[in-house]
Amino acid sequence: MFQIDYSFLRPKKAQWLKRMYDTPFPEKQSLSVWQGKNATILPLHEVVNEGLLFGLGGVADENGQYVELSGFPERIGRGYAFENPVYKDEKVVYCGYLVNHWGHFLVEAVNRLWYALKDDQTVDKYVFFIDEGQEREIKGNYKEFFQLLKIWDKLEIISTPTKYREVIVPEIAFQCMHFYSPEYLAIFDAIADNITVDPTWEKADKIYFTRSSFAKGNGFDFGLDCLDNFFQRNGFTLLAPETITLSNLIWLIRGASEIATISGSVHHNMLFARNGQKLTIVERLIINDDHQVGINQMRQLHVTPIDANFHLYPVDTTGPLMVGCNHILESYIADKGLLPPAEEFRSKAYRDQCFKGYMASYQDNYRYRWHMEPWYPEICDSLYEAYEDNYPYFKEYIDGEKPFLREHYFQIHYLKQFIKRLIHYHR
Repeated sequence: MFQIDYSFLRPKKAQWLKRMYDTPFPEKQSLSVWQGKNATILPLHEVVNEGLLFGLGGVADENGQYVELSGFPERIGRGYAFENPVYKDEKVVYCGYLVNHWGHFLVEAVNRLWYALKDDQTVDKYVFFIDEGQEREIKGNYKEFFQLLKIWDKLEIISTPTKYREVIVPEIAFQCMHFYSPEYLAIFDAIADNITVDPTWEKADKIYFTRSSFAKGNGFDFGLDCLDNFFQRNGFTLLAPETITLSNLIWLIRGASEIATISGSVHHNMLFARNGQKLTIVERLIINDDHQVGINQMRQLHVTPIDANFHLYPVDTTGPLMVGCNHILESYIADKGLLPPAEEFRSKAYRDQCFKGYMASYQDNYRYRWHMEPWYPEICDSLYEAYEDNYPYFKEYIDGEKPFLREHYFQIHYLKQFIKRLIHYHR
């Protein structure tokens, strides 16, 4: 049974997350299939201001009419004019857009592959499309995913309009915040059942998915080594998912008693988890991840999110973002009887160092303007809540009492502040 502990989120963010979990998320027992002859699969045609995250694409029937089932609400939709498509005398399964991002891949690219579990021997190919005219080599964990699903030898990637003798279009098995089908989870369970265990793999009872190696030097993440230290001190094995094979990752997830992770697409890997596992999420964002809301419910996870972030300004999901040992993480540590991060990671000097890096990155990417995503207005109360919560940590810098970037030492404002302090000191 799904469980969540809201105790370690800021109140308004917790209320917002609770509303998301209270939104009906029905289980769809029956999925549709469209099947037609001489249908054309259209690769992604990027557009702007069309209300679609990715663009135009999908399937057109033999009369050129768009097959609505081939679209993906708010992601892929509507056909476009095409001429002289390549023809292939094959029966294929249309799989949709093969997005080149692991998180999106898991939640939006593979959810027609439930049809592959039917083992339809009449199918010649499983066809994904990519952007028009583009090329892409499928490798790493993407390739292993298809190998474990046993369709690698039948996989086809197209980037030009292609007509097939017969096309099968399975319905998507999961739409974020709308519905899911057990067929969706069956994809990940089948993959887990097909892994071959390497005897050299070492089990880990408690795992923390670190982001440190992935984000190293990117100039957007600050304070990650504090979290690494905290989880290591409390018996967690640090694991960088991007450094191991998919089979090893799945084996480790399923064998662990507890998983901890920083928020982001890395926690979408819990689609491979056993139902009912324990998951701790260190929140680095103000927004609540809607896809993870669905994953937590589908897998019936026991979830504890922690607002261990120092969020001051609205940014996109890239950042910059700062995490660390704030009063919320301290409350979590006290409540669970855990060891805190080492003193060096709880010091003001360390926090100020992270803050200065964060502000330099913010200035570089946004100057000092207020960044606004289209979905921010509904959560402005939680944005301001986070600012108020973190303001005391950096008051002297935010109020302009002390410089925090090198160039500030040459600004008149800070010279005036310095002179005032000198006068006050000598009185």
